[in-house]
Amino acid sequence: MKKRSLLMGMVLAVCGLVSLTGCVEGDDWPYSPPPGWGSDYFYDSRLDGVWMLTQANSTPVDRYDTNYLDFYGRGHGWYYYYDNGRPESEELAYFCQRSYSATTNYQINLQYESGSASTMAYWFSDGDTSLWLQWKTNSGRIVTYLYTRVGATPW
Repeated sequence: MKKRSLLMGMVLAVCGLVSLTGCVEGDDWPYSPPPGWGSDYFYDSRLDGVWMLTQANSTPVDRYDTNYLDFYGRGHGWYYYYDNGRPESEELAYFCQRSYSATTNYQINLQYESGSASTMAYWFSDGDTSLWLQWKTNSGRIVTYLYTRVGATPW
């Protein structure tokens, strides 16, 4: 009887540990790659970390116009920004894909918790400490953002 109680206790303990790991963020993510990407996407580990917007179209960005992208791997991250001087944030998903444009070999799709999404070209410079994002607006204007790798967001 004691042997059976000990075995049952061990089984319950293992089941408890398994159920607790269900609370940790898993591989389930509510977003999917953009239509047409199929399974042809990847997560670029060079993106991992926090990036601060420092320039928009070669113009320096001031403190309350900046934003932060926090990529923490496997397509998960956060977007931090200011709204009327108040810090805000939302979760994001990201997917990378090979691109054969004249600008770069890669493109990224960012999907925000709010429901919006953007696909843009990206590349690195300065030993992977500068991240460039570029896209074309509906009117055909090219927009280029420069992000710099930083240690953390300010909030």
